[in-house]
Amino acid sequence: MTAWRYVPLRYDVIILGAGPAGLSAAVYASRANLSTLVLGLPDGSRASWAHKIENYLGFPEGISGKEFKERSVAQAKKFGASIVEEEVIAANFSENGGFYVETNRENRFEGDFLVLAMGLSVKPSGIKNEVEYIGKGVSYCSTCDGFFYKDRPVVVIGNKDLAAKEALDLVPFASKITVVSHDKKFDMSENFINKLKLNNVNLVTGKVLEVVGDNEKVSGILLDNNEIIASDGVFFALGNMGSIDIARFLGLEIDEKTKAVIVDRSMKTNIPGIYAAGDCTGEPYQVSTAVGEGAIAALGIIHEIRNRKDRK
Repeated sequence: MTAWRYVPLRYDVIILGAGPAGLSAAVYASRANLSTLVLGLPDGSRASWAHKIENYLGFPEGISGKEFKERSVAQAKKFGASIVEEEVIAANFSENGGFYVETNRENRFEGDFLVLAMGLSVKPSGIKNEVEYIGKGVSYCSTCDGFFYKDRPVVVIGNKDLAAKEALDLVPFASKITVVSHDKKFDMSENFINKLKLNNVNLVTGKVLEVVGDNEKVSGILLDNNEIIASDGVFFALGNMGSIDIARFLGLEIDEKTKAVIVDRSMKTNIPGIYAAGDCTGEPYQVSTAVGEGAIAALGIIHEIRNRKDRK
């Protein structure tokens, strides 16, 4: 049995996920003097990989996903939030009341409230040149970057509904869209398949070996059969809902059709003490929506804690 290192601090709230929803919740919670812990990998959020975010209020010139993430982290830390860059591998009910969370570095943290905000998992796939072309044609968010590919060909890599959704979001912009399964069979719902066909989206089964280009911009992808598919943009959509496994383990209600955590208007789940916010609660997958939901979740926790104190 793994011996988890003892962590002396117990937090009022533990936030799983360091994207827009999680960091927004951290700002509100820590500013209200709640001891707040954020657990998440530094580049785990789709927003942090965006080349430029142009549809967030207050940034008329746009802002890169990287800078947006850095500013958000700095703001949360300013108010006292602790941010630990570790991967969450388990969460459960604590024998001390509340919840505990375990990480890949054998740390165990405990808290009175949990906010599930892990969103959609985004990790480099290992395809050659993927990371090298981020911001030069490689993207992880069609709604963030689709505008930049107006009347230009694009490729979406992925075999599930997430890839279909990304491709459909690109329809108003791109001149040609190809979805490549990446060495897997397509596992999309019939509804999505029909929509892709209706919009003349090409479906190609094959393994992507490499993103190709001239070091300044993407020009296409290389498949394992030596075919090159010309493309000005490559959108990676290989991730799954990052919060769903934890949600299932904790017994949270999940919409099995959309694979989203079910919440009420206060972002409460069916389990007392657990809130969810951001992409894990379903569409629309927007930074502004995630920020708002994170704030609502934190305000709900603040209200609960103050009511408890008032009753004492």
